[in-house]
Amino acid sequence: MLELSPTDPIVKAYLADLKHLKDQQVTHELGLKGPFQNLLDKAAKKRGWTLVPELSTYSGGKRVVPDGTVRDEYRLARGWWEAKDTSDNLAAEIGKKLKAGYPSRNTIFEDTEVAVLYQNRGEAGEYALDNPLKIATLLTRFLAHDETDEAEFKRAMDEFKSRIPDLADSLREHIAEAHKNDCKSREAFYGFLGFVCGRG
Repeated sequence: MLELSPTDPIVKAYLADLKHLKDQQVTHELGLKGPFQNLLDKAAKKRGWTLVPELSTYSGGKRVVPDGTVRDEYRLARGWWEAKDTSDNLAAEIGKKLKAGYPSRNTIFEDTEVAVLYQNRGEAGEYALDNPLKIATLLTRFLAHDETDEAEFKRAMDEFKSRIPDLADSLREHIAEAHKNDCKSREAFYGFLGFVCGRG
């Protein structure tokens, strides 16, 4: 499991980038979302995951487009991110997004000043985004979240991968047995190989 430190270079870079933009009096969402996007992207990569910006998805039967979707090595969505303006009422904006069908299984809503984490369809914490410890804690919790169905899928995939050599050996033995005892099976097998090679 990934545990970020408050002194991690990606946290320091986020705070420096955000300060630079605010010093330039940038206040709108599109202008300020870059630093958090970079932070989340780098944190996800440390976990072996990928941040995909503006990926549309269906949630609760509705098509929505979060600012970012974090996907694992199987391309399963593991979390979402939604940025808002600092001038917005973040609680009200979160309410609108949830009503519009945005996912709340593992989602960060942030306005560059505060981030609200939703997990398991309920609020799981609020984090000041000028505090390195809070930022590290937010990302650690977000990237450690593992819902039961996703954990079960990963367990099944890992088990299947571990069984592939045994399955291949068993299949090879069945083919060899069929070739030894069944002439038609052997002819069909070599006929198939000839067909495949002929097409190549």
